[in-house]
Amino acid sequence: MTPGFELGAAIGPTDRGRLWRASREGEHDRIVRVLDPKQRDEPFQDGLRTLGQRQRPNLARIVGDGFRGNDYYVEYAMDKPWQTLEERLAGCAHWADRLAVLDRVCDVLPHWWTSPVHPLGLNLRTIVLTEHGGTELAWLLPCPPVAVPTPRALFDLDTTALAALAPEQVRGVGSDDRAQDAYALGTLAAQALADRPAEVASADRVAAQARGALLGPTADRAGIAPALRAAPPVRQLFQTIARYRHTTPGARPQGLSELRSALREAADRVALAEWVRPEHPDQALRLLADLARYDPAHRARGLRLAAAIHVDGGEPAAAVHLLRWAVADAPDRTDLRRDLCDARWELFRAAADTDPAYRDDDALLVDLALRKTDPGAGATPYVRAAAVYRRRGDLYSVAEELYAAVQADGSKLDVLYDYAACLVALGGDKPAVIRGIAVRRIRGMVAAGILTEKEGTRWESDFDALLG
Repeated sequence: MTPGFELGAAIGPTDRGRLWRASREGEHDRIVRVLDPKQRDEPFQDGLRTLGQRQRPNLARIVGDGFRGNDYYVEYAMDKPWQTLEERLAGCAHWADRLAVLDRVCDVLPHWWTSPVHPLGLNLRTIVLTEHGGTELAWLLPCPPVAVPTPRALFDLDTTALAALAPEQVRGVGSDDRAQDAYALGTLAAQALADRPAEVASADRVAAQARGALLGPTADRAGIAPALRAAPPVRQLFQTIARYRHTTPGARPQGLSELRSALREAADRVALAEWVRPEHPDQALRLLADLARYDPAHRARGLRLAAAIHVDGGEPAAAVHLLRWAVADAPDRTDLRRDLCDARWELFRAAADTDPAYRDDDALLVDLALRKTDPGAGATPYVRAAAVYRRRGDLYSVAEELYAAVQADGSKLDVLYDYAACLVALGGDKPAVIRGIAVRRIRGMVAAGILTEKEGTRWESDFDALLG
């Protein structure tokens, strides 16, 4: 009896047979594992039977097995469009994004560890990813381990598959299953960093992996920018990978926490950008270039940092654009609204006199009105609003804003002076009253040690010249 599926393109070899795309009821709705019938020994059959007894979380469903010509096969059903982890990582342009994908794979590892498959047989081809409701889910193609009588039996494996096998497995020496899984996890992380050495002869590959020398991940080979190689999260990641891929099984971490922590910190583009920003702001902006794909919570952090870099670089218009986006994502974030207001102020100062297309005054005034309600905002939002009205030639509104600024912070003698100057321009007898207020404040500040005697005298002279 022939199977009802049609084999498509090869996915590639694994230590437990070769994987193929296959179709039964729809295109590529199946994955088929083809093995040598000699590998179908009694322990294998017992394990496969146990796997088929009930569906387990995030394990692909085994829907059949049998013979196809001279080969033995195991058939998996895939109900949604899928990619292997190898294909998914290849589609990521940046190494940090590949680490984020691997972190999502780690989400389901606790489920896999409760399955009857030990060790799991993790590699880039035995893990597939699907999407459901905008969430990416990882699935393992479960298969019992197969006997490896001699290292020669591994000659058909390419570097991608062979590198995930712990050196003791290659040498035919037993070890704890979790230690083998730990090694495979470390290898996945190394491969996520795009560590793909050139293929060499089969015997040389196997000999190198028996020593744990087939992969040697480095920041250079991973394509990590020189400015980032000294970043603590990057250094920590490579150190963690080395521990998980230690040639001695007992030296490998027991569990997932160390790798997850290292992956998440190294995949955090915003944190990396903050680290590199002081000396390489251009590199920081490149790290933040793909913020549109981030979820809103993380995107707001990145947008805020990118905006600050643009402000420092004299590009307030770019900062305003980014912060408007951030505020739309997180309208309740007062820190983002404050930053937007500050960026609009910088844009106002830079563009209002020279850019005839500048039309952001009204938006700035709205932002400043919000800033006035912030505890501790002081005189600044009123002073800035006064500058906007002054640019418009509205001296009455300038006077109102400066009066409020003086009330908000009586120590700002320059603001009091500007208020007095505005009243002089408007006419009337108020400046005389202001002079008395100014003198009292100046002498009080001298007495408190806020101003020196010389500074106090200079301020009194300035007010006398204006109001005398």
